[in-house]
Amino acid sequence: MEKELGHSILIVDDVPENVELLKYLLNSEGFRTFTAFSAEEARLILVNTPIDTLLLDVNMPVQDGFSFCRELRLMDKFKLLPILFITSIDRDAGFEEAMKNGGDDFINKPFNKRELVAKIHSVVRIKDLQDELSREKAKYEKELATARKVQDQLIPEKKFIWNGIKAQTLFHPFFQIGGDFVDCWVDSKQLHIVIADCSGHGPSAALIGAMFKMQLFNLDPTMNLKERVAHIRKNMEIVIPEDYSITFCYAMIDHDNLLTFINGGHPAPLLHMNGVTRALEGRSPMIMGIDLQAKDDVQTLQLTKGAKVFLYTDGASEAMNSKSVFLGEEGMLSLFHESVISGEDVLPAIQQRILNFCGETPPNDDMAMVCIQL
Repeated sequence: MEKELGHSILIVDDVPENVELLKYLLNSEGFRTFTAFSAEEARLILVNTPIDTLLLDVNMPVQDGFSFCRELRLMDKFKLLPILFITSIDRDAGFEEAMKNGGDDFINKPFNKRELVAKIHSVVRIKDLQDELSREKAKYEKELATARKVQDQLIPEKKFIWNGIKAQTLFHPFFQIGGDFVDCWVDSKQLHIVIADCSGHGPSAALIGAMFKMQLFNLDPTMNLKERVAHIRKNMEIVIPEDYSITFCYAMIDHDNLLTFINGGHPAPLLHMNGVTRALEGRSPMIMGIDLQAKDDVQTLQLTKGAKVFLYTDGASEAMNSKSVFLGEEGMLSLFHESVISGEDVLPAIQQRILNFCGETPPNDDMAMVCIQL
C-alpha cells in the first residue's frame, strides 16, 4: 500500500542525479517533494508553495546556497523555515559556515540515509510546534481584538459639560486590553470622577477592571463618598487575588464647585488654580486581596473659576526615555503645568508631551487620564 505523503520538502541542487536520489529516498519515507536546480527556481517555489523543510546544496551556479540562505532569513516568511545544507564541503568548516549563514543543520555527502531522514523529522517536528504556536497566537490576538471592542464599550472615552464644568477622559491600553479604568458621570447632585489602575496587564487585569466598574454602578445613590469607597473596598477585596492590587482615586464635585476625594494609593491628583500648579495631598491605602481594615481619609477643597484638576494612572509617570530616565510624578506635574499655560486642550497636549519625552521608546504601560476644567 502506497504511503500517504506528508510534510513537503524542497530539494535544491544543480546536479539532477542528486535531486532524483533525494526525491526517491524522501518519497519512500512518506514526504512530499519539490525540486529545483537553482536558487532562482527555488525562490519561485517557496513563494507559491507551502514548504516544511529546505534541503539546500552549497555549490550552485549564479547564487550559492549560503548566499540564498542569508537572503531567505531576511524575509519574515522564511525566518523559521528549517534549512539543511547537503554538501561535500569538509564537515567542520561546512558546519560552521552553515550555522553562520542561517542554516539549521549540515549533512555531508555522501550522506547516510538514516541520518538524513532523522534530521528532517527532527526539524519538521520543531516546525510543527512553531506553526501551532503561530496559529494559537493568531487566535489569541483575534480574541484580544474582540475583547478590546468590549472594553471600549465598558470604558468609553468621554467629553461633556456639566454645571459649567468640562470633563474629559482618555484611555489608552498598552496591550489590546488593559487594567486601567477611568470614568466620569453625573447625577442630580454632583459630578463623579473615578480613575483606577489594576496591577498587571492584559485579560486578567481587564477583567478586574470590569469588576471594579460593576461595583461602581451597583452603589446606592444615597451613599456619601466615604461609604462608596468602603463598599467598593469590601467587595473588591473579596474577588481579587492576593497578588493583585488596585490603586484608585474617587472624586466628586458638587454644584458649588466643592471638590471631595479619596486617593487610594494612586498618583496624587494635580490642580492648577489661581496661577499655581500643585499636587493634592492625602493618600489612603490601595485595594488588595486582603482585608486591610483601611481608614479612608476624605480630602476637601473649594475650587474656583478657571481651576483645572488632572488625574492619571502610573503608566504616564512611569514612561521612560531613551536614557532610561522615568518621567516621574514631578515630570507629570511639569507637563500638566506646561499644557495648561500653553492654552492647549489639556489631555491631548499631555499625551503628546509624554510621547515626545519617550522619543523612539513608546510607553510600556496602560495609560488613563481625566481632566476637569471649571
